[in-house]
Amino acid sequence: MIKKKIKVLLLSAPIGSGHRLAAEALKEAFENKDNIEVIHGNVFNFFPEILGKTFLRVYLWILGACPFIYEAMYKWGNKGEGSLWLRSLINGALAYLGSSFIRKVNPDVVIATHATPAGIMSIYKRRNKSSLYLCGVITDFTIHRWWLCDGVDTYFIADERLREKFPASQEVVATGIPLRSGFADLDKAACRESFNWKAEAKVCLLMGGGEGLLPMEEIVAELLKNKPKDLHLVALTGKNKNLQASIEKKFTNQLEVISFTDKVPQLMGGADIIISKAGGVSSAEVLASNLEFIIYKPLPGQEENNAKFLTAYCGATIAQTTQEIKQKVHAVCGESKVNLQASKKNFGKPQASIEICDFVLNRLNNIKTLDR
Repeated sequence: MIKKKIKVLLLSAPIGSGHRLAAEALKEAFENKDNIEVIHGNVFNFFPEILGKTFLRVYLWILGACPFIYEAMYKWGNKGEGSLWLRSLINGALAYLGSSFIRKVNPDVVIATHATPAGIMSIYKRRNKSSLYLCGVITDFTIHRWWLCDGVDTYFIADERLREKFPASQEVVATGIPLRSGFADLDKAACRESFNWKAEAKVCLLMGGGEGLLPMEEIVAELLKNKPKDLHLVALTGKNKNLQASIEKKFTNQLEVISFTDKVPQLMGGADIIISKAGGVSSAEVLASNLEFIIYKPLPGQEENNAKFLTAYCGATIAQTTQEIKQKVHAVCGESKVNLQASKKNFGKPQASIEICDFVLNRLNNIKTLDR
């Protein structure tokens, strides 16, 4: 008799790349197991494509041009009961629009990597009197109120210290944020050799300019003033071809410029310093790579809260200006490699996706045993 495959539905939202990357990391972990079928769904596909594209354009414009609007919305949503009616309205409508997709997939477990799909599935379970196993994977070092939904059976969180944000009766497992397998067992020397970086160089990555959230050209210009002899700058420009062309033209042969690449784990694994934003998944990648982490001007909302946690417990530092960035980079360059490694603790959890996968499959097996 052929054993029925376990069907896993991963639901993310394309608001920032972190939720999607976390889902892809989980997809990779589940697909390494036998007799598993994995579907990665995007809740934006529940409504017309033009609406999703318009929402994303407005969202990115607000982050870049009017972050105070996002800050006000984030704080309002995280305070008291006032915003929960809006959450219920949005999630209820999307649960209706997505119900045919969910019934067609007919999953054994749904794992949400964003608060909206967690809320959608919570309402779907209630309306359909479903005993579906529902998990929430929170991809930040903070917990927003909209994540807390009746019907979520298990939450997976970044750190044990965040457990107090949940009701005592809620099942919460501190696994860390799921990362791609490339971040496990990184060999620093091999990573450096693959990019021809000198052993004595202090390699500094600049990451986040591709999305327009990091003023990369201004930071590069500041770092090139009185640049320490051993400092090697690497600018990751992503899919932003205009930024890549501008940096290469303005700073010819003064730094390394890398466009969109699938070698991010190796780049982080071989570097010494990173200047970036405080997105949840990217921060977890930095911690797994054991880098000196300089967070530039965190955006209000979850990024600001991530930064507070990372500086309080994980050795990160915050710079509000390009001059502060230079001071911090120069301070790191003034330390020897031996001193740097000796003073650092590894806060990364590169096995989180595997731990989540194993926990979910064990729970499903227990549920099936009880149902017999």
